[in-house]
Amino acid sequence: MLEEFKPLYPLPRRVESPRLLLRQFDVRDAEEFYALEQQGMKQHLGPYSPLKSEPASDVEGIRMMREMLRTTNERWDDGLDYRFAIILKQTEAIIGQIGITNVIRNVAQSAFIGYWIGNEYLNKGYATEALVLALHYAFEFAKLHRISLWIVPDNVPSLRMAEKLKLRYEGTALNALHLGGSWKDTNIYAITSEEWHERKNKLYTFLHEA
Repeated sequence: MLEEFKPLYPLPRRVESPRLLLRQFDVRDAEEFYALEQQGMKQHLGPYSPLKSEPASDVEGIRMMREMLRTTNERWDDGLDYRFAIILKQTEAIIGQIGITNVIRNVAQSAFIGYWIGNEYLNKGYATEALVLALHYAFEFAKLHRISLWIVPDNVPSLRMAEKLKLRYEGTALNALHLGGSWKDTNIYAITSEEWHERKNKLYTFLHEA
């Protein structure tokens, strides 16, 4: 591994701003997170999410979520994904998730970031704030070189967020992701560690006071 991209050891399990805490998932989050995801799928997440088999009951759905969170944490320990629960510090509620995923080391030192926010927490700046925190984690702690965001062109709020943060638009990949039951084009945005270190003080201004 290139020495300057060697991640901190041990990697922190959390990072926070005045309003938000991003922390590694715990299997005990399964019930709360399942309920948030179910509500979001019905309200706004469905068209932008991979298809999943519907559980026969909430009990089965919580069990499946618990297993998913165990797998998520195994991938964290293997250095492949870093997925965080987004916690609203004022209420200690889980309001969404954000992940630094598909980490590639060696000559790439890259990853993707994906995220979603629960329906009742939209339009409050939480996604933008969580994204800046995740970029901080990716570049300052995980020591990655490049982060990409793939955003479906009709996901207008996410496009606006990428543009607000002045992430670099690199083009559109045709039929790149199977989401909501069909293949969708994705707009690709990216930021490198060089760009991050040049611009991070401006990006930190999106970390709002509580």
